[in-house]
Amino acid sequence: MVNIKQARAGLSSTVDVLKVAQAYKNETNYTVWSDLASNLSNISVLSQYTDFNDLFLKYQVQLFSGVADRLGWDKRDAESELLTKSTRPKT
Repeated sequence: MVNIKQARAGLSSTVDVLKVAQAYKNETNYTVWSDLASNLSNISVLSQYTDFNDLFLKYQVQLFSGVADRLGWDKRDAESELLTKSTRPKT
């Protein structure tokens, strides 16, 4: 899994973390995406006032677009309740 703690401690580079995250682009497991989103949100907080923030935002859109397209916005008839609760926005 992407280990942002190592990058924050200087044991690995943020670039390496982002490369590893890219390897999960086609992942279908909710837990993996949840962990990935949590870790990337930490990088987002750190990058928000830097010169590369716009590039990082584009990276996130590119990374998450596949899973967003696959899931869609609305619940599908055959979708499990667990998937619905874990991936759909609360209304």
